[in-house]
Amino acid sequence: MRYLLTAFFFSVVLNAQQTDIKPFNAELKKELTQIYKDDQVYREMMQPNITPERKKQIMTERNLTEADLGARLSEIMNAQDHANLVKVENIIQKYGYPGKSMVGEPENKAVWYVIQHSPEIQKYLPLIKKAADEKELPFRLYAMMLDRKLMQENKEQIYGTQIRSFFTTKDGKTETLSLVWPVKNPDHVNELRKNSGFTQTIEEYAKDVTGMEYRKYTLKEALEIQEKIK
Repeated sequence: MRYLLTAFFFSVVLNAQQTDIKPFNAELKKELTQIYKDDQVYREMMQPNITPERKKQIMTERNLTEADLGARLSEIMNAQDHANLVKVENIIQKYGYPGKSMVGEPENKAVWYVIQHSPEIQKYLPLIKKAADEKELPFRLYAMMLDRKLMQENKEQIYGTQIRSFFTTKDGKTETLSLVWPVKNPDHVNELRKNSGFTQTIEEYAKDVTGMEYRKYTLKEALEIQEKIK
């Protein structure tokens, strides 16, 4: 009798633990696949290296005309970002963060992309950190979101992931200054990046994204540039 009661007790505990495990959700995975595509497609259109064939394909798929390109494309993207955020907030309310165990990879990154491109980073950063701590999301993505939050607050970033571009017009031509936003501890940032899952040093990253050598700006210098170009 004691054995049966013990077995029953462990069965109840095991079942209770199993209810905390988020089961794989194929329908949600499918929904997140589309959300990710919607998040990326207009950003892809803005890339300078997009091929004419790919550009035409996207325009056909999204019913875009030549009049929709340029400034109009940013408006379309912003509207899509807002629609994605509404969907993602409903998903979070229902499931929490849909991580790797629930939707697999790469769909576990879809919600992160939408939040990263939204004005709600501060609200959802704790959720992203929890997902990263639980291995449901790569830690480097949390690092990128934290860096973006710090940059938006005009503070030094930690991992050196955020690049800010400033645009000026000179003699009728648009000039761009892109810089890695100031880092709190630049002498040790590469070690921190490596331990956080980044494969490039900050120098390699800056060269890859901006085409220029990495320069260490102080926060004071960056804020002065920002104020001057406003």
